[in-house]
Amino acid sequence: MLKHSSFGMALIINVLIICLWDFISYIICKNIGFKHVDYRKFPFRVYNFERKGNFYRENFAVEKWYKFVPIRYNLDNINAKKIENADIPRLKKYLTVTCRSELCSITNCLYFFFAITANLPYLGFILGILAVLFNIPFIFANRYVRFFLLNEMVKKRKQKEILEYIQENNPNKYDLDSF
Repeated sequence: MLKHSSFGMALIINVLIICLWDFISYIICKNIGFKHVDYRKFPFRVYNFERKGNFYRENFAVEKWYKFVPIRYNLDNINAKKIENADIPRLKKYLTVTCRSELCSITNCLYFFFAITANLPYLGFILGILAVLFNIPFIFANRYVRFFLLNEMVKKRKQKEILEYIQENNPNKYDLDSF
């Protein structure tokens, strides 16, 4: 299709296709069900090498630039104060937001395969690599934010377990329900 077009025409058509591809992936990821973006399943689950975000912090210095990369679907404006004050269901919703945003960036990276098959080899490879390189910061930022959310969930669950343990071992002697 684009293999027989001139360089300029092929470039313009590819830019239009990339924009359309991004829009379609945005709509699909926005409307996808919660069961498809579970933070405990592939490809969103946390792997051993990236525990606590050290992989991203040490190799890519993510803590310096991740705040400047927008998270798609961030309607609640996820930030540090909201994370600290949120309950576990709200944290799970935030995790879903980061998973959806990461899924959108991953589907945008799949443009690489279309670019290679539809264009001349050199142009398709360059455009595909650019599409991947432009989406990698979004993927890394979403995965890095996910560690804050998961750490906060663990902290809240531990606090809840401690409170339940205290209530079981030290019942209130003035509790009227115990009579």
